[in-house]
Amino acid sequence: MSKKNRTLLDLQDNIDRDFGWRIKELSLLESKIPNTPNRDPLQDVLIRAGVTMLYAHWEGFVKCAAENYLNYVSLKKLRHDQLESCFVALCLKKKINEMDNTNRFDLQTAAVDFMLQQLNERAYIPYEGIIQTKSNLSFFVFRDICTVIGIDYKKNQLKENLIDRELLQFRNSIAHGKYLSMNFNEYQDIYQKVIEMMRDIKDDILNAAATEKFKRS
Repeated sequence: MSKKNRTLLDLQDNIDRDFGWRIKELSLLESKIPNTPNRDPLQDVLIRAGVTMLYAHWEGFVKCAAENYLNYVSLKKLRHDQLESCFVALCLKKKINEMDNTNRFDLQTAAVDFMLQQLNERAYIPYEGIIQTKSNLSFFVFRDICTVIGIDYKKNQLKENLIDRELLQFRNSIAHGKYLSMNFNEYQDIYQKVIEMMRDIKDDILNAAATEKFKRS
């Protein structure tokens, strides 16, 4: 992150700046692809490069935007009882894991006591190293990231095939040296949809920040 997200304006500036350079780069590459009816070697090469870049910027932007949002919520210095459950879970993740990984009832009781005693204290929300794309931002991973930061993923369920097959699977095929057969119109369709998904997650995060969706209602 280039700077702390202390205000809503900081958050918007950081996310908009990251979004902007990515869109500029994708647009520049897209503009260089020949729109010819007949396939040619240059078109094939640039489409393969374009699909790879589309995936890279999709993954990179989701990770960057989510991390900035976590940092923004963390800097609000709210108490646990003022936060939505997903953020409380992040704060208490270590204790929750201890409860899950032990059969000792005394340790489970101690973990419960710790959580109850912390409810009225300031929450320290971790944000570095929390968002993990696992270098394969499938719809399943994307859904988990949305859940971690309290963003509704359901409106993107119809794009599961786009994310998993048309973007991730094609990118993996290219990364493993396989030939990808895709014409200009097919690339244009994926290009537009990926830009739309990036814009949607940006708008969702900024709207959540502006409406203080991170607060327990």
